[in-house]
Amino acid sequence: MTPSERALEGSLTPETPREFYRPDIQGLRAVAVVLVILAHARVPGFEGGYVGVDVFFVISGFVITGLLMRQPARGVARNLGHFYARRVRRIVPAASLVLVGTTVAAYVELGANFDPKLLGDVRWATLFSANFRLIHTSSNYFIPGIAPSLVTHFWSLAVEEQFYLVFPLVIFSLSALVPVARRKVAIAAFLVVAIVASAWWSYHLTPVNPTTAYYSPFTRFWEIALGGLVAVLSRAWVRRPPAVDRAAGLVALVVLAVSVARLNTQSVYPGLLAWWPCGASAVLLFTGAASAPGGASTWLSRRPARYVGDISYSLYLWHFVWLMLPLQMAAVPTSPSARVLEVGGAVLCAVGSYHLLENPVRRSKRLDRDGVAVALLLFVALAVSWDATLVVGHFAHVH
Repeated sequence: MTPSERALEGSLTPETPREFYRPDIQGLRAVAVVLVILAHARVPGFEGGYVGVDVFFVISGFVITGLLMRQPARGVARNLGHFYARRVRRIVPAASLVLVGTTVAAYVELGANFDPKLLGDVRWATLFSANFRLIHTSSNYFIPGIAPSLVTHFWSLAVEEQFYLVFPLVIFSLSALVPVARRKVAIAAFLVVAIVASAWWSYHLTPVNPTTAYYSPFTRFWEIALGGLVAVLSRAWVRRPPAVDRAAGLVALVVLAVSVARLNTQSVYPGLLAWWPCGASAVLLFTGAASAPGGASTWLSRRPARYVGDISYSLYLWHFVWLMLPLQMAAVPTSPSARVLEVGGAVLCAVGSYHLLENPVRRSKRLDRDGVAVALLLFVALAVSWDATLVVGHFAHVH
């Protein structure tokens, strides 16, 4: 992986070329994951923190589109293989660790209260299909008094990977078929069509079938495509004074904060309301690189925020089991101190996962040049996750 790819993947290093170094993106990731955790921890005033997932979608579209557009001209098939090998190394190891850990922890901690449906949920999650499982079972984050599946949060990861099954092929095909001078226009046109179609379907489906609308890839693809469109258009920022970008970034932060404060579990979401956090995120990404000092990008670029952004993927994966597993125990801890300890446990797991698993796998020079080894890594990760469900199912007498 080149230094520029590391920067866009979020592994920002001192030797990264300045043109690719966006510390504010790491800070925005930090904001997104903190909002999600506060919402799931049921902190008063942050009921709408679930919009952090939408922020993640926009960031992902921006980052991955930038990566795809910078791939060398080496053939569609080769570029696809390179992209998917990088995604496996980035996503699969940490996700598999969390799925195995969740399965075992649930069996050990819950005993007779263990829900056998978790085993099926985990298997769907390993195949990046958790959202379809949730749609099929009519599951919902927000039903009062019903603890959600411990891997419910994997739905967003599934949506992303489903989008990236198709999008890279489109980008690489357009890059191969369209002249360089018109390439950005062609990619932008595809993204605009995707945004319009997906956003319209989200608007139509949300009031009719809110559960499907919440988890469906077809109602969420526009959010990822919006981030991609910003990546395609981002060169336009050089034509504006930095003070304009700073003002726009500050307004975007206010809009994001208002959306968190005003939205709740009764909101008709995503629908039109998702444009508030997504639009704010798009503006922050569009203006961040050229904003004058003292603006939103400056705050987002501070070292503590950058570090939380670095570990945000692992933190997102780990936080849910720490917060939701206690709710399924016979004696449910309800004190604020218990919530603090649970979040602390998630942070410790995330830090360990980031430094001991994510980074070594992502930066492995062996895996960089050995596609067979990456495929073997994927196979082993899937096998271990499924074996964990089979072993726990045996001990729990689930047939």
